[in-house]
Amino acid sequence: MVAGIAWRSGCKREDVEDVVSEVLLKVYRNLHQYRPDHAFSTWLYKLTANHVVDRSRRMKKERGRTEMPEQVEDRSPGADDAMEADERHALVREALRHVDPRYREVMHLVYVEGLKVDETARILGTPEGTVKTRLMRGREALKKVLMRRNPEHFPS
Repeated sequence: MVAGIAWRSGCKREDVEDVVSEVLLKVYRNLHQYRPDHAFSTWLYKLTANHVVDRSRRMKKERGRTEMPEQVEDRSPGADDAMEADERHALVREALRHVDPRYREVMHLVYVEGLKVDETARILGTPEGTVKTRLMRGREALKKVLMRRNPEHFPS
């Protein structure tokens, strides 16, 4: 789970093992903060997500930017042309880099991780209405970036 979150959050393949080790060390050190009235997976997810964000900030200062994963799984039925799907994935990955991180995080949790709005709200510690608003604004922002950067694929 930790490796999957790290990978989908944009960690490079060679950094995923380091992230897993760092997160498991944090789990060991902070286990006393875990409250059993919530699912352990929720706590672990939040701990991992926060660690990846903090790590990305540090790495961004050091390297200048964080890489997104090279491959995003296409779950749509009937994706006949793999080349077209790869191109679409690349366009979306690139566009997501230009979306506010708050919106990107909520979109990731709901659309990639498959969490419900209430679960996402609990993980992020925000009201459900805020999650819904960020999803809407994130979709709008992604659409604007895609249309602006790729007018040939998204005519007005």
